[in-house]
Amino acid sequence: MIRISVVRVCFAMAAASLGATGAFAQTGPVLRVNAAEIQFNGRVQTQFNTSTAERVPASELILRRVRLEVTVRANRWVSGKVAPDFAGDRVSVKDAYLKLDLSPGFQLLSGKAYRPFSLIEQTSSTRILPIERGLAIRGLDAEDEYEIVHDLGYADRDIGVQVMGAPTGAPLGLSYAAGIFAGPLHRRTGSDATYQYVARATARPLDGVTLGAAWSNRAYADSAAGGRFDIQRGNAFEVDAEIGTYAPGFHAVGELAFGDYDRFDDSHFLGGQAWLAYRTGTVGSAISAVEPLVRASLSSIDAPGMDRGGTLLTPGVNVYFGGLNRMMANYDVWLPAGGGGAHRSFKAQFQMAF
Repeated sequence: MIRISVVRVCFAMAAASLGATGAFAQTGPVLRVNAAEIQFNGRVQTQFNTSTAERVPASELILRRVRLEVTVRANRWVSGKVAPDFAGDRVSVKDAYLKLDLSPGFQLLSGKAYRPFSLIEQTSSTRILPIERGLAIRGLDAEDEYEIVHDLGYADRDIGVQVMGAPTGAPLGLSYAAGIFAGPLHRRTGSDATYQYVARATARPLDGVTLGAAWSNRAYADSAAGGRFDIQRGNAFEVDAEIGTYAPGFHAVGELAFGDYDRFDDSHFLGGQAWLAYRTGTVGSAISAVEPLVRASLSSIDAPGMDRGGTLLTPGVNVYFGGLNRMMANYDVWLPAGGGGAHRSFKAQFQMAF
């Protein structure tokens, strides 16, 4: 017999702990079905954006994300998550994995999830300080630091197997994650093996300070005689830091990444991105916080004949209406490394999250 014994909805806007701890923790509805716990989370993000690039509409209104997340804990060892996304013209699956919690120092995750590379990539879109993680100006053929590691497949989600953990009593609160993934060239090179390898470690030397470093190794392919492919492997490295939390006060997030851009022309990239924000406490009966912010992102690519790097500057503000429900406004300015005119984009986004 299936018995639903608990249904609880914990919104941070209703939590008295907001004033006491400043935390914006938010948990969706949780069902307990026999021994299993099923938690529902989701988000709807509606975005208005403009672009100064040529040959694209000057403005648009889109559903940026419409996502439902279902997390299931079958017992103390077995859990999993499924997260379909309904925005755009088709349904896609963002997360779909099984996790075995064998001990604090050793967990096994199998399925589609984030590669353990790039703090900014792995920060949930419901919590990121700017509206977009990187340069997102329609019609602009350029890449900032985030777009490089994302587009090259060093970061983002992929199907794979990971081991991870935070061993009890480890010095400096050390934690780790490492995995093997299908890789960006999956099913594109015939019988050639093109798996990807990614690893990350973090430490917390002080309260409110987290430091991380990661490595990602992927295959690159070029056509060869006889219908074969020439396979070479490239590497990217990343270091990051986070100071503060998603609570009233200052919060800084930054990362630096560098590595191979294209193994066949021996090109490389270097980039960095930083966010700085200050979140107020409650400012009224409806507004739970106001958060002015600034983002700076720089990138350089030394590929022959390619001049796609530059500097991205973004002032903005987030206004919270309890929990993670917020209205966001950004003004992106892109300054190409090779000179020429700047490109601009105003973005406004409304987020409902539970």
